This record gives sequence, structure tokens and C-alpha cells, in this order.
Amino acid sequence: MKKWIAFGLLAVSSMATAQTTVDAALAAPRIDVRSWLRMSPADYGCFTEKTLGYRDTRFNCALKGYQNRGDICKTPDAYYEGPEFPDRLATEVHPLATHVVLSWEHGNLQAVSITLKGTWSEAQVRQAFHLPRAAASKLSVAEQKAHAWPQNIMDTDVQYPTQGQTAVTLIGFDHMGAADVGCGEGG
Repeated sequence: MKKWIAFGLLAVSSMATAQTTVDAALAAPRIDVRSWLRMSPADYGCFTEKTLGYRDTRFNCALKGYQNRGDICKTPDAYYEGPEFPDRLATEVHPLATHVVLSWEHGNLQAVSITLKGTWSEAQVRQAFHLPRAAASKLSVAEQKAHAWPQNIMDTDVQYPTQGQTAVTLIGFDHMGAADVGCGEGG
């Protein structure tokens, strides 16, 4: 009987802890990542150097007159060039962040994805990161203004890559790859 009572108390204690986690508010990010979208690699690199003390070897405050010279069909590596975000600095963005991925295209930050510890509802993520509910691309201009959707953000997404993780992605513009422009097709 003592085993059943102990098991019952453990189960009630576990449920209370789980409920607290569900009811807890997700903290806001320490840095407003919404402003990063559509930045050039040079501007972003200078921002991280000044804000986080992280100096990328190429994309930093000393880089002047940067122009992306990549061509999606001929020089895709240059087309997608830009700095990476070091995992060791992820908690500088958000206290629960473990990984930040930056996607660069034609000289601008196309998307940023942040992986957080814990399973957070979409509503909690949107509230913490100050993101509107509907995608800007699905709203009229008047609705975008009414919902205060940032002009540099086209869409957002919240996903759950593995148990105990939440990923929030902010998209500045549609991805355009080689297949989208017909690279390699007769010509």
C-alpha cells in the first residue's frame, strides 16, 4: 500500500510540474531578431560585432562596400554567402536558445531559425517574439498595417523538431533556388 501511495504522490507531483511548465510564460528574446531579416551580411556582421562582441573573419565592421556577386546558376556558393551564428552565443539571443541558423540569399538574410529548449505553444512563441498570428503574405496591405506586421518579415513558423524542442523561424522573403530559375535547362 505504501508503494501505491508513493506512486500516486509522485504522479501528482509530476503532473503539477508539467502543468507549471505549460502555464509558464516564455521569456522574450534578449535581442530583437525581427530586425535581422533582409540585412546584408556586412551589416549583420557589424551588428553582431557591436552587440555581441563576436567578430566574423569576413563579415564585420571593417567590411565596406559589400556587394553579393553570386549567381544562383553559376556561383551558388557566393549566392548563399553570409556569416553563421555560433552556437556558443545562442543564449545571448534567448535564454533557452540552443541553436540559431541563418539563411542567406543574394546578399540578404532570407530567414533565421531559433531552436529553444522546451515545448512551447505557438501562442506562447508568438507572444514572446512579438509576432502576429497570420502570415503577412496572406494579409492585405490594410490588414498588415492593422496587425503591425514588420515590413521586413514575410512569414513566420513554429515547429517541434524533436521532443522537448521548439523552433521559431522568421522569413524575410521567399527562398529562390536553382530549380526556381531553371538553371541547367536548355538554352
